Amino acid sequence: MDVQPAGCPGRPNAFTLIELIITLAVTITVLSVAVPGYRSLTAGSVTTAVNSMAAHLHLARSEAIKRGIQVVLCPSTDGKTCLDGFEWQQGFIVYADVNENRKPDEKDQLLRFHRPDGRRIRILTSTGRKKLVYQPSGMSPGSTATITVCDTTRYASPRAIVVSNTGRPRLSDTRPDGGALRCG
Repeated sequence: MDVQPAGCPGRPNAFTLIELIITLAVTITVLSVAVPGYRSLTAGSVTTAVNSMAAHLHLARSEAIKRGIQVVLCPSTDGKTCLDGFEWQQGFIVYADVNENRKPDEKDQLLRFHRPDGRRIRILTSTGRKKLVYQPSGMSPGSTATITVCDTTRYASPRAIVVSNTGRPRLSDTRPDGGALRCG
């Protein structure tokens, strides 16, 4: 059993000021490296979602031309039915609409079911365009469709794919009228 002499303080149980400063310096250094990396990762998620959506638009257009029938893209969570909404981040389908009723059924052929990877991504179509339909000519009639991909954490800027009536998709940082993209 150790006995301390009277008047000698015991070992301190707290951090010294120097230890606290070193700990804060290490924490600040780690955060200064991690935060920009996280923002880059988030921006990469938006880019991946935009590129995937554009690839599916190109697939739908080329299949409509090749098959000589309508091909439809619509939001879907189960890969069998179209949702009646403007949000696509839960998934979407591309199908050959053989009977041209714009509803996936037994006669139609499912070409692709895709679920975007990432919980931080929101994908919206412009008002009035719950589905994108490509004609055998490759055109997508109706109003110009804007598909906006947003980062829900707001670390990355939103991006858009604008589909003209001719069916050609193009990437954009603005709406077709030049205005800012809206994420909600």
